[in-house]
Amino acid sequence: MSLPYNTQIADLLEGTVKVKSGGSWRYADRVWVKKNNAWGTVEEIHVKSGGAWRQVGEYNKYHFKFDLTQNNNGTGNRNYNYHILNWNSGSNDDYTGTGSTNSNTGYVFELTNALVYSSPWNSTTPVLGVVYVSSTQRQVRIDGLPSGSRVIVYVNGGRRIIGKGGNGGNGSQSHSAGGNGGNGQTALYVRGDGSAGNTKLINNGQIGGGGGGGGGGRGGQCTYQNTGQKSCMKGSQCPVTYQNFSQTQGGGGGGGAGYPGGQRGTGQPNGQNGSQSTGGSGGFTNSCGAQRGRRGGNFGQNGQTLSGTAGSSGNGGNAIDGISYITKITSGTINGGEVN
Repeated sequence: MSLPYNTQIADLLEGTVKVKSGGSWRYADRVWVKKNNAWGTVEEIHVKSGGAWRQVGEYNKYHFKFDLTQNNNGTGNRNYNYHILNWNSGSNDDYTGTGSTNSNTGYVFELTNALVYSSPWNSTTPVLGVVYVSSTQRQVRIDGLPSGSRVIVYVNGGRRIIGKGGNGGNGSQSHSAGGNGGNGQTALYVRGDGSAGNTKLINNGQIGGGGGGGGGGRGGQCTYQNTGQKSCMKGSQCPVTYQNFSQTQGGGGGGGAGYPGGQRGTGQPNGQNGSQSTGGSGGFTNSCGAQRGRRGGNFGQNGQTLSGTAGSSGNGGNAIDGISYITKITSGTINGGEVN
């Protein structure tokens, strides 16, 4: 029964002992010792180095690999592959198969949820493993793990974690500001047990927050003059000028870039939907003083700000929320804030 991940990942995660066999080094899947004439497995191995003991073998944890192979924009169930080993308390349980995101997590990949649904993990045993991003994901969440857990997030080349784009605001139908644009969403969310660096990041692709949606434009007011007559003296008609007013709607805001892109705001004309590469344009108008909608932001960027009156554009989503819990091995392309 071999580790579910390769030697590169095992080196970074640590916790598994290497032995030299046949002139080459390899990882020992399990370590056995003989006690009272009976062989038994070891859960922990400690060595004394420099006068201090340190742990080098952690066989009392779940070891796992998840591979996110199916594009997931958070709108429904999406499959992933898994391989999980449970060596805790002498077990030799091996779980492999295909799992699926579900409504409990808004259909995005959440590691704790995937562990529970793919194995008998009890939510209290620490885990060691890797999450491969081999597709485009709306969000990946690494949180709620027990103390002592260590995780690698590995974004393959050409693959992405991209937050949802914010929706564009609707254009106003009165002489006031239009609707506000929505905020873009976070791409990678990480929390831990308070120990910095327990999640390692290898990003050979792209991580980007969703773009903020553009604000909707102010509506305009058109004034029309009509002439007519009215009685002004007995038996006489005098000319009179009437003023009529009508409202015209402002332009709709553009949706922010993301996966999926933000929806356009309605207006005269409508804004454009955000795409997986750029924010959508705001609807352009200058009819009777109405104003254009604002453009949606690109990855991790706020929606457009212009002079004039319009709804507030949305903020760009963070690329990473939980940077203090992460050690970067490879940074790759990151668009958006890195906070907390």
